[in-house]
Amino acid sequence: MSEDIFIHIPFNVYSAYAIEAARRYVTLVEAQLSQAYSDERSEALQQFNSIPNRDETDYEAYVRVVERFYEDEYRPTLRFTCVVYFYMLFETHVSSHVAEIQRLLQGDPKILKNIRSKKKCGLVEAAQIYFTDHAKLAFFTNEQWLQLREIAHVRYCIIHDAAIPCDSKYRDFIYALERRKWQGKPVGLHIDRCQGKDVGAQMVLEQRFLEYCLSVLEHFFHTLGTAAEATFYK
Repeated sequence: MSEDIFIHIPFNVYSAYAIEAARRYVTLVEAQLSQAYSDERSEALQQFNSIPNRDETDYEAYVRVVERFYEDEYRPTLRFTCVVYFYMLFETHVSSHVAEIQRLLQGDPKILKNIRSKKKCGLVEAAQIYFTDHAKLAFFTNEQWLQLREIAHVRYCIIHDAAIPCDSKYRDFIYALERRKWQGKPVGLHIDRCQGKDVGAQMVLEQRFLEYCLSVLEHFFHTLGTAAEATFYK
């Protein structure tokens, strides 16, 4: 009988490829959406300009309706779905890395699931417990783990609370994320307020927020990969 041959591929390779693919996907879709908006608005303006005795009502019917579709529906939906996609990317690759480490440690491959069940926590918290307490990899600070949890909370709010922070059990985390700085500027998440109070509308995500999420994930997988390679493949 032939023995199974395990070929080790460095931890950073697959996750780095996935992060770069996600970054290119966001750039591509944003560009396509902008081009579609430009084309449709231009066509709507031509139709509007061809109307005799046109007025503001005609502008609303032809041009503003296109603007609203993109500003209020298409662009927000794109960015919400990107956050969900990023979380799926994190979930897939962190689970893969844990499985490989567990193979090396000859441990339970379902350990993440067991931690989540026992601690009644989310995936990010379970991953932190696993890497810190079980794999003994101290590669991320508590503040950096918090950044991952905040992104997970935004994803949860999008899926379960229609992207309305004040309705979410994680609203305080999302409010704190709105105030967080990245590269000297806010991360690009906004909440509509009146006299300082959340008005109960959907959060607004800029493209900058997607870039922020990708930078957090990229740093996580890079530092994890470096620590894992040094510990398990010296």
